[in-house]
Amino acid sequence: MYKVARASIYTVLVAAFLFHITILPYMKIFRALPDLSLICVIFFGLFLGPGAGLEAGIASGLLKDMFSLDFFGINMFISGLVGLSVGIANKKLFRDSKITQLLLVFLFTALSLVIHYMLVSILTKSLNLNFLELLLSSVVPSSIYTSLVSIPIFSKLIDIYKLREPEDFL
Repeated sequence: MYKVARASIYTVLVAAFLFHITILPYMKIFRALPDLSLICVIFFGLFLGPGAGLEAGIASGLLKDMFSLDFFGINMFISGLVGLSVGIANKKLFRDSKITQLLLVFLFTALSLVIHYMLVSILTKSLNLNFLELLLSSVVPSSIYTSLVSIPIFSKLIDIYKLREPEDFL
């Protein structure tokens, strides 16, 4: 498994979060924003394993929870779950494949948004959005946008941390 310093992981997560809250609101497409923090959590889970994925997810979710008006702890739980799940699945995936990365980000972004909706609907009874409306207005556009934005981010982080898979020659 690869080794990356904790301080480096936290620096990337804070930078992604700051970029998300300052600059990205001006880059909405179909009222959707990419979730840069979730991209980083998926990246660290995929390349560094379940422990790093869980830790990155909890740290990322804690940042979101501290600066949102959402139920405290819900983002920490969901991001930690995503990081752990991707970390567990990382042994079975070809990590350098752009298609694998794209599909993972798409699926886990959609999954995190659906879990968030389900948890909020359990905790409160005042949701004015049904599940189909959520899928069409938020989940699908956000998942597509986040997965497309993840391609250059993954490439840059792979280059920064030198996390290429060893090539086997026949």
